[in-house]
Amino acid sequence: MTGFLTARTERRKAEAADRQAERQQAAAERTQVRELRVEHRRWRRDRRQAAYLAFTLTVGEARQLADDGLALLAQGAPDRSRAEELMSGLAVSAKEAKTALATVRLEGPSAVGEAALAYHDGARFDATYVRTRLADAEPAVSHVREYTEHTRLTTDAEVRFLEEAEKALAELTDPS
Repeated sequence: MTGFLTARTERRKAEAADRQAERQQAAAERTQVRELRVEHRRWRRDRRQAAYLAFTLTVGEARQLADDGLALLAQGAPDRSRAEELMSGLAVSAKEAKTALATVRLEGPSAVGEAALAYHDGARFDATYVRTRLADAEPAVSHVREYTEHTRLTTDAEVRFLEEAEKALAELTDPS
């Protein structure tokens, strides 16, 4: 009888040890999954942050070139070599901004992509406006007023993009 009870006790101890090992294994697997999710969120955040930064810098450069072109127009008859240089720079910036926009839209989320598109379109309009005026070599103070009115809209779009980008990055920082 003692042998039977001892065997039963040993079997129960072994079963309890197996259950404990299974629980520990499941806990380890949950921990590993959680760590992988955190790592993926960091990776996703870094990619988005790089895309948002590249877009912001590229569009900002295009806007600066457009501002320089407008300043050149406001001076009177623009220097043709400087005007050509600015028009060429605006064309290159437009291509780079389009590529950066595509990256932002791919990285998401959609609210950031939509805000980036609005910002890009505003900056593209500004650049096209200045490029056209430089090509016409038509200096006029009225251009400054028209351009300034539109750049306010572009600045509003920039602010919206940056707010959406900040929200998207904050969501990826949240550990939940």
